[in-house]
Amino acid sequence: MPSKKSRANRQLGEAIRAIRNERGMTQEGFAFKAGIDRSYYGAIERGEFNVTIDTLMTVADGLGVPAAEIMRRAHL
Repeated sequence: MPSKKSRANRQLGEAIRAIRNERGMTQEGFAFKAGIDRSYYGAIERGEFNVTIDTLMTVADGLGVPAAEIMRRAHL
């Protein structure tokens, strides 16, 4: 079965993962801190969902970066 992950979703997830790793956080720890379900957050990092602006802002706030920085790093 072909992947349903779009290039943009994969790039966004990779950028989010890179920033989280730079801050030394686990997926589980970050998801708890940000108030996001751990399995949903993992799927975001894998590029499996179209992230809403609200979710992107929640992730950005949890990472301590502007949402624009995540988009820039994702080359979007």
